[in-house]
Amino acid sequence: MFDIGFFEIMIIMTIAVIVIGPKNLPKLARAIGRGWGEFQKTFNELKQDVMDETEGVKQTAGLDQLEQEVSAATKVDVDVNLDMNEEPDIKPDQN
Repeated sequence: MFDIGFFEIMIIMTIAVIVIGPKNLPKLARAIGRGWGEFQKTFNELKQDVMDETEGVKQTAGLDQLEQEVSAATKVDVDVNLDMNEEPDIKPDQN
């Protein structure tokens, strides 16, 4: 995502220590960690709600059955296609 190397991380950490201070840096890191955890939890709950709602709509509209019917209607018999590609056996007349 970000192309940050070791040198860049060291510069960022040095600036953070100077600006925030060494005493407040652990508190800030802890707060960022909690915020990130809360964000992930909320995102996962939202994703689960969307998946549940989608499944409910599919069941209400009967999309599963429709998908099966479309799949059955569009299914092509493989044997038919193979027979069309094969050359017919032509036997010479044995008169």
